Amino acid sequence: MAVVSLVLVGVVAASILVLSWELGAAWRLLHRRFAAPEVWPSMSLLKPMAGRDDELEENLESHAAIDYPGEWELILGVRSASDPAYAVAQAFVARHPGRARLVLQEGEPGLNPKVNQLITLTRHAKGEVIALTDSNVRVTPQLLREHAASLAQPTVGLSTHTFAGDGEETLGSAFENMTSISYIVPNGATGELSFKLTQIVGKSLAIKREALEAIGGWESVKDLLAEDQRMGIALLKAGYRTLLCPTPVRCVQKHQTVGQFVDRQSRWAMIRFRVFGGVYLEPFLFPVLWGLLAVAVNPGNWWALVSAAVWSMIFTQTLAVWSRGRGFKAWQVVLIPVRDVVFFAAFVLGRFRSTVIWRGNVLRVGENTQLSKA
Repeated sequence: MAVVSLVLVGVVAASILVLSWELGAAWRLLHRRFAAPEVWPSMSLLKPMAGRDDELEENLESHAAIDYPGEWELILGVRSASDPAYAVAQAFVARHPGRARLVLQEGEPGLNPKVNQLITLTRHAKGEVIALTDSNVRVTPQLLREHAASLAQPTVGLSTHTFAGDGEETLGSAFENMTSISYIVPNGATGELSFKLTQIVGKSLAIKREALEAIGGWESVKDLLAEDQRMGIALLKAGYRTLLCPTPVRCVQKHQTVGQFVDRQSRWAMIRFRVFGGVYLEPFLFPVLWGLLAVAVNPGNWWALVSAAVWSMIFTQTLAVWSRGRGFKAWQVVLIPVRDVVFFAAFVLGRFRSTVIWRGNVLRVGENTQLSKA
């Protein structure tokens, strides 16, 4: 048991070192800048919506404040006029008639409801670049400037943003926002800066129209759950690079329950198990788990668990300040190690999950996240 105890303590130390490395990568990404392009391409910013997300009006208004020197338009989309987001979108367009318009979905070409909307919205778009943000995303005024600067880099066909959860008022939403901040931002930064592997994040991306057409348009991913990741692979095969923009967008999550947190994270884990072989290494990113095992083997290893818990809190709180300008409240910070354990439970659940309920549709998820009706 002494050998096992020593190994587990070593894994705790290694995990802390890996997180320190990721923290450095996140800092580099958040402070990276590209020169402005010589010509600002015209852009169509699409915003597919379903249901009334937390602070939807405020999220939309952040898009109206975008500062972009080139021509750009904002196209909102809903599946039908009966959607709760429809009235909100109508009111927003009425306030910004020169900038925004609203389009209802035309047809039902695939099983991915978000992609179905994007097919319609792109049909109505005029820009050389097709950008999009999810309905629960709040942006900064430089959103399109960052996309344009990234897309001006050699061979880049798609640019994307990481995202930071914000607005937490419940324990579940705090867990959700801790996860996006401590998982999405540093892993995305490490993947791109250390391994030249860009993780495309569907919360906010922009793709050159020519690149989109080269991979078969949105129609090529209409029956996939992980449409963003599969697009990245297709772009690489077509000779295009993808690139992360420096400023995370905000993903507003205010009222989630812990159950909803587990459901969402198990769904995302299910996706990763189907598209990314390295997913089995993810537990090594959570030193608290290994600290618990070390204490279970030898209670004298309590210091390893405490070290892991303290570093997890420092790691997440630091990234929160860097990525959204403020940290978590004190009562939330002390629960970060608990979040690690709950997240791992959701991760394990995702390994055995095969269905998803998405916008009212029950779908079975197969290899490469191929969707079929359950």
